[in-house]
Amino acid sequence: MYTIYQVKNGDTLASVASNFGTSVNNLSSLNGIMVGSVLNPGDFIVVPKVQMENPYFMEYTVKKGDNIYEISKVYNVSPSQLLKLNGLNETDIIYPNQKIMIPRRGVSFYITEMDDTLGKVMRELNVSANELARQNGTIYLTNDQLIVYKK
Repeated sequence: MYTIYQVKNGDTLASVASNFGTSVNNLSSLNGIMVGSVLNPGDFIVVPKVQMENPYFMEYTVKKGDNIYEISKVYNVSPSQLLKLNGLNETDIIYPNQKIMIPRRGVSFYITEMDDTLGKVMRELNVSANELARQNGTIYLTNDQLIVYKK
């Protein structure tokens, strides 16, 4: 994955490469410029997209023989919550190499349902409204909204 970066005053190939976790050689070949080239502020260059680690969930790759019940046991999350988090039904089958989300340690989540109230979500996650808003931004309580709480 790549993105476009606008060169800022003082940027060099080395500084941009460092900021995007890549090499000077990679940037120069991606952009068809020589390694020693001077970057001009305002110019645009192609850079690798920085993959930020999700603070709430990790990606798990399903292995042969895995099932939702066993995965949920290993990661201490209920099977029904794990299914819901990944948009799966109880009758769905998971396959080797399929990617599913698993909550990180210390993370609780709630997926809203019709007619949910903020009070219900606060009780389920055992957290205040202020803390929920701080960690989630705007909460609409629409059906299937993911609300997270990291202790």
